[in-house]
Amino acid sequence: MAKRVVALGLLAGAVLAGCAADLAHDRSNHGSNTTQSPSALARPVAAAAPRTTASVPAPKPKPQPKPRPNACAGNTEAQLVLVSVAKQHVWMCARTHLVYAGPVTTGAVDLPYDSTPTGSYRIQAKDTHTTLTLLNGDRYQVNYWIPFDAPLFGFHDSSWQSMPYGSARYRTEGSHGCIHMPLATMKFLYDWADIGATVTIHP
Repeated sequence: MAKRVVALGLLAGAVLAGCAADLAHDRSNHGSNTTQSPSALARPVAAAAPRTTASVPAPKPKPQPKPRPNACAGNTEAQLVLVSVAKQHVWMCARTHLVYAGPVTTGAVDLPYDSTPTGSYRIQAKDTHTTLTLLNGDRYQVNYWIPFDAPLFGFHDSSWQSMPYGSARYRTEGSHGCIHMPLATMKFLYDWADIGATVTIHP
């Protein structure tokens, strides 16, 4: 009986020793796998560099065009047809309001007897689809004829004219004294101006 008790004591001691060894081994393994503290995991992050944008110069303001002089300023006539020989241009005015403007061709000033007369006149008549006969016998068919110094001088279209209206070539290639106008300009003048309207021609 005493031998059995001794044997059981030895067996229990062996079991306890084995458990202690396993426990020490587990503690050793847990020690090697310890997690890092939050302070150890946190790494400093470099701050993002501020974005820089290239400076764009402000656009320069465009210069405003100079206002065109009003050819009708100061006019008191209800209807005025104003012609400048030097500028080869016509302005049609309703008092101070400009209603139409455009290039014309006046008389060939460098040729004898072909200059356009200057001064103030009145529209004397209005006619369409007529034939003009010059002193030398030449005949011209026109769509519109508005004389201001009948029977020699007036406004009319000139389909035969080869040079541009408003050209400086008028000095030698202009009319025989009448004022040539493009067809559209003549039509406007015919429809707009009344008989008796003022015509002023500047040199």
